[in-house]
Amino acid sequence: MTTLSRKARAGFTLLEVMVSTAIMVIIVLTVVTIASDTLRVYDRAVADLSTQSESRGALDALENDISTASIRADGHCWMEVVVPGKTPAGVVGVPGVVGNLQAVDHPIVMLFAAPTDRPRWTPGANRTALRGDVCAIAYRIGQRSPFDAPGDTIQQVYGVYRTIIDPEDTFTDALPLILNSSLAAPKYPWDYWSGAHQFVNYSKSPTPDYETRALIDSNIASTTPCWTMDENNFIASNVVAMNLVFWCSSSLPATATAPALKDPCARIPSVLRPVVCVGASGSDDKGSLAATSGGWLGLWKTAPLSNSPSDSVLRYAPLGAPTIPTPTATPLASVHPYDYFTSRLRVFSDRIYPDDYKLTPGSGEGLPYLPYTLKAVEVSITVLTPDGSKELRGLQMINNSQKVPVADFKRIVYLYGRNYTRYIRVLSNGG
Repeated sequence: MTTLSRKARAGFTLLEVMVSTAIMVIIVLTVVTIASDTLRVYDRAVADLSTQSESRGALDALENDISTASIRADGHCWMEVVVPGKTPAGVVGVPGVVGNLQAVDHPIVMLFAAPTDRPRWTPGANRTALRGDVCAIAYRIGQRSPFDAPGDTIQQVYGVYRTIIDPEDTFTDALPLILNSSLAAPKYPWDYWSGAHQFVNYSKSPTPDYETRALIDSNIASTTPCWTMDENNFIASNVVAMNLVFWCSSSLPATATAPALKDPCARIPSVLRPVVCVGASGSDDKGSLAATSGGWLGLWKTAPLSNSPSDSVLRYAPLGAPTIPTPTATPLASVHPYDYFTSRLRVFSDRIYPDDYKLTPGSGEGLPYLPYTLKAVEVSITVLTPDGSKELRGLQMINNSQKVPVADFKRIVYLYGRNYTRYIRVLSNGG
């Protein structure tokens, strides 16, 4: 009886099996949860490393160029920003908006600088050292198709293009255009970049050689891209926005050729103030900004906006401030644009011309210029993670187009976009 009883009790009871099963389930769920969280953290880290790598490539190049920018106090324009899809006065052949991007998010930046990675040798077998160090440089955002044939409208990714003209070609073609122009008929960087010029194409087969091609073409869908959209100039992938804030100090008093201007904000010259590119709904950016109540857009009056100085701390001009001429040209009659631009910005050593303001004072276009000296540029870019880029390319393939539904694009940027900012000092501008 004792032996049979012991044999009968050799197994597990139902209660023991249930308890052990529950413990096992808890352990498995814990392991799965930890593994899932680990993989999620790993994927996020990989995505962040990827976006950081792309952003670093663009921001390092921008810092190298902006910090060494040449802005001479000689009365000429040495830096210019043109917004795609806009038609500022005096500017012809502006490219259209790229894909789903907002016009304000991919400005074309043109400047002169002495980058450390500039071309130093002529092409060909009998190469010689290139003289000089100042190069004409341009930045813009475009779309490229690394997976399909050039010009295909699907599977394209956004990215930053950086174009450098070697110092000798800059000295021969670009600098004379700026330096030989008169104050009565000035020339700007856009006048150079919007034409066809000679440059060195180091990837030209079979050996590097000089080439003449359009630098900026208004046809963004061309199968033979202009030089600024050439594959050789692609430096950062999956960049869907590049925003600039120009930090300036007051360069008052004004020059002798212009009437005396007074700072409407009545702040000391050493205080930095931002000049930003803004976008607005409607067909006319300037007119639609009239209803804006915030002070960040640069709308100033002789009374507080919305009867509250806190709404426009940076732009509030107290009562009794100097009277500024009211613009007479429509649609500027109800708006005092100050410290922002919507389509174009021209940078001199001691002043800045936003949009289509004329150089001639008293032309009926409001302030003849902003009496500012550029001290720094704050660059902010938005980069998509690999998952975001993959989803965007899939939607482009489904729609067989460079553009996708606006709601889908905004969702992808919101979920997969990573923002990076760098504050870059302009070391050469002491005007």
